Amino acid sequence: MIDLNNFQKSPYQKTLNFLLVSFIIFEILLVLIYLGSILIRGKSYPLFDMNGQMTISSLLQALHLLIIGLIPLILLFKEWHSQISPSNWFKLTFAMLLIYGAIDEVFKIHLQLKNWIPWLGERGWLQIYIIIFIMPLILFYSDLQFLWRSYRRETFLALLGMLIFAIGGFGAEIFKDIAQPLLSLLFTQDFLMSFIEKIRIAFEEFFELIGENLIAYGFLLFLGKRLDKNQQMISQEVANTQP
Repeated sequence: MIDLNNFQKSPYQKTLNFLLVSFIIFEILLVLIYLGSILIRGKSYPLFDMNGQMTISSLLQALHLLIIGLIPLILLFKEWHSQISPSNWFKLTFAMLLIYGAIDEVFKIHLQLKNWIPWLGERGWLQIYIIIFIMPLILFYSDLQFLWRSYRRETFLALLGMLIFAIGGFGAEIFKDIAQPLLSLLFTQDFLMSFIEKIRIAFEEFFELIGENLIAYGFLLFLGKRLDKNQQMISQEVANTQP
């Protein structure tokens, strides 16, 4: 039987805790540098632009998504012949979506969809991405139920991270469509409205980063427990076959 108390005190757990805190502190610094440079210089430093392509924040987001996507892919290959939940389709689907998310974050594919599919319009990608975000949660509900029952803490952290990510990504876009036009009626100064937009961008990127941190943390905790469990099952089988 797995000793969860020992696992939680293991070097693996402590390393993950340290990395989580370090990433959050680093991401807070990114926001401060981004907004501070705008206040001081009138524009952000190119590498710290939170609305740019191939910047520190976008590459960091891509790295988060790639790591998260590789975890179900690793389990897919290690447990290919296993019947244990979650299903192989669950692992493959989430791996593909997350790895695509990493690629999209680097090359901003969603911003090019309007050129490839003109009838989508300027913001049509948002509806498509919301559907892609929600559909796997519906299709793989039984797998999520298993994870909630068997790995509740890890599943909670991943779902919390997804919620925070959604608030940052989709919530900031909705704010841009609804609240920002209203604010423009109250504040007429160009710099102030521009800075409000920069704060919205910082909010969006920061919440997405924090969400990804929690998803990665939950996934890595799950991976550690899963691999530990698999190893113990193999050891038990070997012990049972010995005379």
